[in-house]
Amino acid sequence: IEERSVLGVEGPIWSETVMRRDEFEFLVFPRLVALAEVGWSPMRVRGWEGFRTRLGAHGPRLQALGVNFYRAPEVDWAPSSGRRVTPVP
Repeated sequence: IEERSVLGVEGPIWSETVMRRDEFEFLVFPRLVALAEVGWSPMRVRGWEGFRTRLGAHGPRLQALGVNFYRAPEVDWAPSSGRRVTPVP
């Protein structure tokens, strides 16, 4: 199909059998943050260096929420405040 016929973004998850929430979180974070970047940011402002900085800024939030996320070594993760919050179900 033509590009103009496609609206939105898709973020498939490739996995084995995921039995626990922490396994699921590790597979989808920070990919979910990247998916939001693609869906909301204009193409002209996207680039690895800028995204790397924006992604790293999400580290404290993910940690505070207790999310088990992959800490990619290419990202400069902002330090955590150590504060943990209870996620809203």
